[in-house]
Amino acid sequence: MNNKLFRRSMTALAVASTLSFPAVAQDNASENNIEKIEVTGSRLSRTNMETPVPVTVIGRDDIVQTGAINVAQVLNMSPVAIAGSDQSNSAFSTTTVGLNTTELRNMGAARTLVLVNGQRFVSGVDPSTGYAVDLNAIPTAMIERIEILKSASSAVYGSDAVAGVVNIITRKDFEGVEVNAQAGISGEHDRQTQNINFTTGKNWDGGNAWFSFGIDNDEGLKSTDREFSAVDRAILLDENGNEYVGEVLSSYPPQGRITTENNSYNGDGTEYSGGFNRASARQLVTPLERRYVAAEIRQSLASDFSVFGSVHWNSAETQGSTTEPTPFNIGEDLWMNHRVEQPIDGMSVYSPLVPELLRQNLLAEGIDNLNETTFVRRMSEFGTRSTDVTRDTLRIASGFTYDINYNWTWDTYMTWGRTNQEQLNGGQINTDRARLALDVVEDANGNLVCADPIARMQGCAPLNLFGENSVSAAAVDYISTPAKATGTAEQFVVQSVVSGDLPIELAGGFVGLAGGLEYREEKGTYSPGDLAQTGASSTNRSEPTDGRFDTKDIFFETRLPVLMDLSVDLAARYSDHSASGSATTWNLGTEYEPFDGFKLRASAATAIRTPNISDLYSGAGETFAGVTDPCVDVTAATTGNIAENCRSIASVNSRIQADGSFTLSQAEAQGTGGMIGGNPNVQEETADTYSVGAIWQITDDLSATVDYYDIKVEDAIAITGRSTVLQRCYSVNPENFDASCNGQVFRSSDGVLVDVDSSSSNENTISTSGVDFELNYRTQVADGQFAADLIWNYIDEYSIESIYDGSVETYEGSITTPNHRANLNLSYALNDLTFSWRMRYWDSAKDSTNGYNYNFTNLAPLEEFNNVGSVTYHDISAGYVMNDNYEFTFGVRNAFDKKPPMLPQGTVSGGTGINTASEAYDVTGRYYFAGVTMRF
Repeated sequence: MNNKLFRRSMTALAVASTLSFPAVAQDNASENNIEKIEVTGSRLSRTNMETPVPVTVIGRDDIVQTGAINVAQVLNMSPVAIAGSDQSNSAFSTTTVGLNTTELRNMGAARTLVLVNGQRFVSGVDPSTGYAVDLNAIPTAMIERIEILKSASSAVYGSDAVAGVVNIITRKDFEGVEVNAQAGISGEHDRQTQNINFTTGKNWDGGNAWFSFGIDNDEGLKSTDREFSAVDRAILLDENGNEYVGEVLSSYPPQGRITTENNSYNGDGTEYSGGFNRASARQLVTPLERRYVAAEIRQSLASDFSVFGSVHWNSAETQGSTTEPTPFNIGEDLWMNHRVEQPIDGMSVYSPLVPELLRQNLLAEGIDNLNETTFVRRMSEFGTRSTDVTRDTLRIASGFTYDINYNWTWDTYMTWGRTNQEQLNGGQINTDRARLALDVVEDANGNLVCADPIARMQGCAPLNLFGENSVSAAAVDYISTPAKATGTAEQFVVQSVVSGDLPIELAGGFVGLAGGLEYREEKGTYSPGDLAQTGASSTNRSEPTDGRFDTKDIFFETRLPVLMDLSVDLAARYSDHSASGSATTWNLGTEYEPFDGFKLRASAATAIRTPNISDLYSGAGETFAGVTDPCVDVTAATTGNIAENCRSIASVNSRIQADGSFTLSQAEAQGTGGMIGGNPNVQEETADTYSVGAIWQITDDLSATVDYYDIKVEDAIAITGRSTVLQRCYSVNPENFDASCNGQVFRSSDGVLVDVDSSSSNENTISTSGVDFELNYRTQVADGQFAADLIWNYIDEYSIESIYDGSVETYEGSITTPNHRANLNLSYALNDLTFSWRMRYWDSAKDSTNGYNYNFTNLAPLEEFNNVGSVTYHDISAGYVMNDNYEFTFGVRNAFDKKPPMLPQGTVSGGTGINTASEAYDVTGRYYFAGVTMRF
């Protein structure tokens, strides 16, 4: 579709609307004086908040009561949402550290569309990693309410609205000056938070403008600040086979470890004395500082024409976030063992760097080169690996509303946004220089110097890895290398909608119609450091990312009031994506009110998630995650396609003939590298969803809603597992077998898998279903107002079906998809005082419903520690309005200091370095907060 033609069409549509519907029946004029509102999930204005699809609203009072300074905390406390990335589960990452994202129905952040005032918001994730709105970029001080649409809505909003929509509504028509300040501290006297926000605004005849700025600071937590995360732990078995939690330290110690077939030595040649506690340098909660400036103006230029403009800038910084010093495998990282066809020569035991005791021990075992051992070390002299990330988001929005007549409205808006990410990583090592620094000779004075004269001129100093604190400051200066990476995500959207009532009257009223056009362009770049791109750094090799796409959409929506108590809503959208092609989505909804106060509703929809920049164009990144070689245990007599294809590879067959079967050493099995990245051929994923429910105003004080939902996502976009790449390749008919698997697989001359590459593709089918229930009660108690609100979610099914072999794995009842989640909020307001007690319930669950976890003794799936009990958190808050100018809030979250369950190494749900699942459980403990709002 031609872009210029498309933009002209948007204007033509608006002009045509003024010609096509000049007058709706005049006897409907009085009815049009009723105020109408636009509700998330529809572009048609309504007289109430009820729609055929369920919507949960989180109001500003709810936000204040939580004491949260980040909207992600507010959302992820709700039973209808869960954290995608948070300040704990991202702490071990480099590119996503400090991100706060949310997802509905546990379907992934990319399948949850986040809007601000009904408009798209730019991604805050670097384009090589993924796509999601970073909620750090939306300060809570700007929020009036949050509307959560718990149903697919691609026909209304376009791609990504698969699991639902989170629409963040900001404050408008602000008058006066308001200053908010809040401070918080945990019951352990740490994780201090501070925030201050200033907002001023002015109303005038036909217009309003406001300006706001603020600073938030969260000092975070180290893993050592809490007992459950202070040490590397895992599930072990005692002598009776019973499971228990024990310390399992890293085998990469600061003193070095040299392991032979029979023994393990410290770097100085003494008997190996133990490992390293990685938790000593890790983060439990990433520190985060945010600054923002925002402004908006709205002005009526005529009685039927108004315009608006807004600008928003936010900067989120993670400073001082650390992980343990670099783990260095000298044989693989420097000498490239098991990574290339011809590894680099290692180090002779006669090198002057090798301690005499170690030399004699190795010679006694018949070893004269360290390349014949496993030589690893923790590079503690280089300091902790640090990740300082700054994400700056700038967003501009502008538009107008034109009342074509009293019944028809033309709305047009444009948004442009960009997120710039700058990432500085410390504690990294230049592997090229490390090789040079290990090659030493004695000079004329008997001093050890680097053998390469050019390297000496560049400052090369001998690298002594044989003992703790044995690396000199000069070697650190020569070998250490700061790493810098930058990324940009950019979005441009323009949309035009005409809406109103047709001159067609049904038994329940006039037919509503909305139609429009939308153009969206997304761009993304990511540039790793130079050494990371060449593989000359201790970080994994990574390629740059650079891509763009656009989508052009045409959509319409109609509401048919068939009867006074029966209405039908229809919506459809046609999308033309520049990379994945065209797609059509639709929504169908109905509401039926058999008697006053009771309404039935149902909806069905198709939805899509078109591939984003990361799915399509992400630069490949190096990985060494575990891979299962399909040739393992194949013998000369094994039958089947896999066995025949394995034996067709000369290097594999040679080992079978020599050993009787194809077997690998532990080092060979664990050393398979490879690259994973985007795929420009990936297509959109599609979803079929439906819901059915009821709304019941039981009494004037009591109301309830209940909705059943069912979502099935087909061709779900994911990175194809590297073991799956191998299985698909080796399972083919031998006549069609390609040993390189179309260039994705490389074996060494001895048959060992060196590289297995993969990319994003349309892989699986994801299905989930369940029930949402909400109950609201209001009544007068004494001289005050009592309120009770219950939100409950039940997950009946959550499963993933493999496209490859049709196998189905179920996840309902696991940690992040528990069968039950609920919030009960009790509040009482009396004159100037308010009191709130919120209970958050997380059901008992299993760490793995498929046996994927394991103990560290015999690697069997967990039994006792696979089961985690239910948790209920209690949050208490109070507010006091002193006068028109001052309002105070006080509160405590997790009032009874509930500790998180232990989910250490070997579990599926436990986060790296935190020994629990932060998406589900509170990692901070009891937390106090107090704030004041001043209005003038």
